[in-house]
Amino acid sequence: MNLAMRWFAPAMVAAVVSAQAAVPAAPQLSLSLRGVAEGVAQPGESLRIVVRVAAPRASAAKITLAPANGAWSDAVSIELWPAVGGAAVAKAEGVGRPESPSATLGAGRIAGGLWRFPSEVTQRLAPGSYQVRARLAIRDGSGWRGEVEAVALPLRIVAPSSDPDRITQLTVNRAHDELVRGLVEAAAAVLDAQLGSMPDDVRLLTARAEVALRAGNPAAALMCLNRVPSGKSVGPPSSERDALLVRVRTALREMSGTTSKPPAWSWPPAKVMELSAEKKASALRNALPRTPPSAANTPPVASGVSGGPARPVPATPPVAAPAITAKAPSTGPKIGAPSAGVVVPAAELDDKKIRADAAGQWAASANAGSSYSKPNYGPAKATGAPDVGVAGDSIEAWCPGQQNAGTEWLEVAFAQPTRAAEVRVRQNHNPGAIVKVEAFEADGTAHVWWEGKDPYVAPAIRDIAWFAVRVPPTDYAVAKVKLTLNLAAVPGWKQIDAVQLVGQGR
Repeated sequence: MNLAMRWFAPAMVAAVVSAQAAVPAAPQLSLSLRGVAEGVAQPGESLRIVVRVAAPRASAAKITLAPANGAWSDAVSIELWPAVGGAAVAKAEGVGRPESPSATLGAGRIAGGLWRFPSEVTQRLAPGSYQVRARLAIRDGSGWRGEVEAVALPLRIVAPSSDPDRITQLTVNRAHDELVRGLVEAAAAVLDAQLGSMPDDVRLLTARAEVALRAGNPAAALMCLNRVPSGKSVGPPSSERDALLVRVRTALREMSGTTSKPPAWSWPPAKVMELSAEKKASALRNALPRTPPSAANTPPVASGVSGGPARPVPATPPVAAPAITAKAPSTGPKIGAPSAGVVVPAAELDDKKIRADAAGQWAASANAGSSYSKPNYGPAKATGAPDVGVAGDSIEAWCPGQQNAGTEWLEVAFAQPTRAAEVRVRQNHNPGAIVKVEAFEADGTAHVWWEGKDPYVAPAIRDIAWFAVRVPPTDYAVAKVKLTLNLAAVPGWKQIDAVQLVGQGR
């Protein structure tokens, strides 16, 4: 008997190990609070909780969440408990339903969702310390069965405060409450009431951009994002704002050429655009559609500005540029003598004076190595007089197809080839990437005016930047100018609004 036991013992151990290996691993549950800075909220402030369910990293097997009744999300319970002692004081409600009642977890596959404690629930909470607890429990079904809990999240409820950060957080969360209910216009009203006195608040502007986008007005969303000061660290992470900007740009591209009119309430309050009468008007002019907006479609502005003026007329007649045919030998293009060009100090480049310079000639046509889209963001947007009034992303400027890698070029031609002394480039978004300037004669002869690193230094407050190169007066007529950009020199999308060639008689 002892011999038999010894003989079968290894087989029995192997069977036990095999049975244990067959038991699927338990999923991992994690939580994060959205819209609540440092885990602090006040009574009447809605709480949003993002739930993430994933397989353990060390597990190669897939985990299926398939309860016998309902969806997997119905098996998730999120409650608010006192930090010390007592029972649950509130239970969160799920926002929406998953696309499928079951979920499969594994490498690169997770399940998740949004839950919330409405404002009417938190209004009853007394100031103090709490915990947000979550549990996933599936008792029956065709997949994994069991119960797991997430690490509790600490939450502190504080008395109502007049601190600006607390006001901002409360406002944004109330707006999200309205969005959850599908009341987009109500969400806009909540944010606009606060933006009137806090037009530069990053969190309010980001939330307002989201509301405008949901209202079908990506141009208004772009205005809000452009208002955010560059380098601002307060508010949503820059990665979130970048992701929102991508959605806005995609919507603008899809709406190109349409004549749809977004509702008047989708525009942000006039205070958001209140920089100067010129910039207000230009911001309105940059909005979609390209046709002048009706009075009902125009955002409110200060008295004296009733809408966007017509696009500025170029200093030279907008006739087609002369055809430029390179008469280069087979060995390559004709290369003229290089010019000793210098970068003009920024202090000498005044936007108003440049616009009024009688010796200046705006580009009449343009071509580029690539563009983010066409006609919006296309090379033609770099022709004519400046029409971007506010620093930041604009559909009225040329934008290359790539963001932060490689080199790109923009080539502009002028209606009247002329002996020149300077070229000026108006950069409305992420300036500082120009590394080479070339001038071309009508026969294609090229002259390198300048090559190097743009000495641009970003100011404390973002603004439109001029880049100019000055050369000794040329003894040849310049028909076109080519700009080369190093896209890796400056992070973000680069944009050029206008290019001006200055004749010798300046």
